[in-house]
Amino acid sequence: MIRKYRSSDVEQLIELFTQTVHKVSCRYYSPAEVEAWAPLTPADTASWNDYFSTRFTLLDEREGFIAGFGCLSASVNVVDMLFTHHAHQNEGIGSAIIDALEAEALRSGQHEVFLTTSATAWHFYQKRGYQYFKSEKKLYGNIEFDCQILRKALPFFPVIRRHDRELDVNKAQELLQTGSYGFLAMSAVNGYGYGIPINYVSSGNSIYFHCATSGFKMENLRHNNRVSFCVVSSEQVCPERFTTAYESAMVFGRVVTNLSDAERLQAMDLLVRKYCPEQAPIWQEHIQKSFHITGILRLDMDHLTGKKRK
Repeated sequence: MIRKYRSSDVEQLIELFTQTVHKVSCRYYSPAEVEAWAPLTPADTASWNDYFSTRFTLLDEREGFIAGFGCLSASVNVVDMLFTHHAHQNEGIGSAIIDALEAEALRSGQHEVFLTTSATAWHFYQKRGYQYFKSEKKLYGNIEFDCQILRKALPFFPVIRRHDRELDVNKAQELLQTGSYGFLAMSAVNGYGYGIPINYVSSGNSIYFHCATSGFKMENLRHNNRVSFCVVSSEQVCPERFTTAYESAMVFGRVVTNLSDAERLQAMDLLVRKYCPEQAPIWQEHIQKSFHITGILRLDMDHLTGKKRK
């Protein structure tokens, strides 16, 4: 689960950072450089807490264990830190956190983000669309490091041309909460667009879908997890005016597929309570046999817009 930083997390984050640098970055840096970057001496927890608290800091928590964290600067356009626990590399944790950081930058009106990378993470960021911007030297302890500044342009979302038809964002959120179904649009591996009607449930800044664990949809999402999702409500044909009255909400975001069992169960509970609340007390006993093949997708919203015609 991705959540915001709390002061009580500080010691776990310090240990994660220190141990990961010493166990992972030692492949690229000398022992002296590693020690200068992440000293093993007792940390000043107050300073670290101040650092994390004054930034937009997110972490990936799994049953009380923090598997990774990342920070956005106060200006919300610089990724200050991004670390994944040394025992949980290549599990998609860093990708999930930086997706959430980029989404926050977008919500704050940023159109690009910057970060300073070490040799350890260079290829990770390149695969995520970051490009070389400039080089600079940074001093850790008494050792000077050669660092690269990378830049990534964030996706631009279209604005509604007719402002008189723009639906208030709170109304769009309400529409997502009450809608019966929507259309999920993807970029297909065959070069075509691919859209499907699908049931869903909205929860905070995310939307959950129930689906199969394989098939064309999943193949497309592995190819490109950026999607849009549209819900239409209150539609009424007005033949005398040659038009249709409606309200709609459009979400742009990224789909996450590798959810924990706990989150999948939570999402199933939300879906049951939305579509068949009378079965809520007994649904879990009916799904035990098929839970291992039950797919749940989570769409994390980068941008929400709404439109109406009365």
